[in-house]
Amino acid sequence: FGSSHFGSSHSSGSQRSNLTHSVLAVQAMALHRLLAFFLFAAAAAAVTPEECVAEDIALLQKTIKINSDTLARRGAASQSVESETVEKVDLGTAANYAILTKSGISTVPSSSITGNIAVSPIAGTAMTGFSFTADSSAEFSRSSQVTGRAFAPTDSAPTPTILTTAVSDMETAYTNASQRNNTEGFNIGGGNIGGLTLTPG
Repeated sequence: FGSSHFGSSHSSGSQRSNLTHSVLAVQAMALHRLLAFFLFAAAAAAVTPEECVAEDIALLQKTIKINSDTLARRGAASQSVESETVEKVDLGTAANYAILTKSGISTVPSSSITGNIAVSPIAGTAMTGFSFTADSSAEFSRSSQVTGRAFAPTDSAPTPTILTTAVSDMETAYTNASQRNNTEGFNIGGGNIGGLTLTPG
């Protein structure tokens, strides 16, 4: 009997101990929440509604300015790229020729060239493979492989002067183009442009 009574007392003591711990835990949680409330209230009291609004407005204005500056920079960059894309290289009078070179032109029949061709200052003999027929004016020649005219500094005036100007315009255009940002890549066709169709620009 004594043993049974002892076990009952031990169980009751354990329950009281658990209850005590539970009460302490609840009290601690309540104190924690109360402390958090007081801290929040103190922080809220330190900043007036007007100050909160002023800070929000300042932050909003700063954000708007950052976004505005970013858009302005992007717009300027976009305009620069667009201007670079739209603006053509001015070929001057060199644009009157499909092929214009200072060193010579060689072809293998039967080729087909649309437009005028010319060499300068090298002589007309530097254009080979064309079977030229001189025009009666002696200012240019024709070939069945060229839909246009062939010019050389050895032709009659005013051809030599015209070619000198065209070559000068070509060199100016090259200098202009070489100073621009390249958007099409380098070494088209690995240097071999045979069979390729190259558009103006």
